[in-house]
Amino acid sequence: MTHNSLRRLLGNQRGSVLIMTAAAIVGLFSFTIIAIDGAMLLTTRNQLQAAADAAALAGASGLAEGSQNTATDRAITFAAFNLATQNVQSPVNITANDVSFPQPDVVRVRTHRTMATNDPLRTFFMRIVDLGSNNLSDVTAVAAARWFDVCESACIKPWAIPDRWDDVNGNGALDPGELYDKDITGYNVPGDVGVSVTLKVGNPNQTMASGQFFAVALPPIDCPCGVDPQKGGAEYRWNIANCNPYPINAGDRLALEPGNMVGPTRQGMQSLIDADPGAYWSTSDQTVMGSRFGTSPRIALVPFFDPNIPPQSGREEVLVVKLGAFFLESVGPGSNVNGRFIKLAVQGTPCAGGNGNSFLTGIALVE
Repeated sequence: MTHNSLRRLLGNQRGSVLIMTAAAIVGLFSFTIIAIDGAMLLTTRNQLQAAADAAALAGASGLAEGSQNTATDRAITFAAFNLATQNVQSPVNITANDVSFPQPDVVRVRTHRTMATNDPLRTFFMRIVDLGSNNLSDVTAVAAARWFDVCESACIKPWAIPDRWDDVNGNGALDPGELYDKDITGYNVPGDVGVSVTLKVGNPNQTMASGQFFAVALPPIDCPCGVDPQKGGAEYRWNIANCNPYPINAGDRLALEPGNMVGPTRQGMQSLIDADPGAYWSTSDQTVMGSRFGTSPRIALVPFFDPNIPPQSGREEVLVVKLGAFFLESVGPGSNVNGRFIKLAVQGTPCAGGNGNSFLTGIALVE
């Protein structure tokens, strides 16, 4: 090979290396663009989805109260509790136009970072790909949530109280001719919210049957869990202070726990009160105030039993017709437990056939 030929070969190789190097730089830069802006788009999308989920669930809780206006207001408020990237991290602001109701029990929420809504995501390199973008990009997310009546839930307290009937003579017994209908005479929302109810009787003169003070053993009789009702003061006290994991449903039978249980009642109740001592019922606001929790541990789920089948001598069970929620205010003399009737959103199983005039509501994402 001559000297000139060698020089031409080396020159060609250098040119090839330069071309390959340039191509590699372009490829690396393109990958960097995709990595940086792609990561930003994905992060913002996840942030907007979290905001949409929270807003939809909050909206469903308002829809459960029977008001699309409340649902819309809550969705807007809870969306703004979340942050998403714009040019910096900022609240996710939506309007009523972003909230819709595809079904009576469903609320749908759209969150956004778009040019049309004047809150687009600012990227770093989008303009290189799209000269007209001005480094702005559209990102959206959608979520929908449904509310439903709950007829089965866990964390039930070990008491069962009679559902309300038309007690004409006021003797505390369902007498012939007196009306009981769980949908007519029973407690109702919102009319009875805040009503004070005795959940566990302490005075023997107030019992429906001798030795029966509204205490019950958990779990229910013939529980699908395969566990028999656990009786005794220690179990009863633990079920007051803690969350019994076995669910109870309308139609379940509960074994009665005879005896006044003064000591276990007071001990279990004191544990609950000590867990949230600042919580109190506000009559003016019709809600629990002063709690240091989102949902106070002093809010309890309690079964209502059919007053047609009351406790009496020789009968050791009651029949659950529905579940209710109460704020546990106090334990009085003789171990009376007093609570305020409330409506509550909980985790639980929907009522068979849809809504069932329950005092408990559930909410769940459906989109």
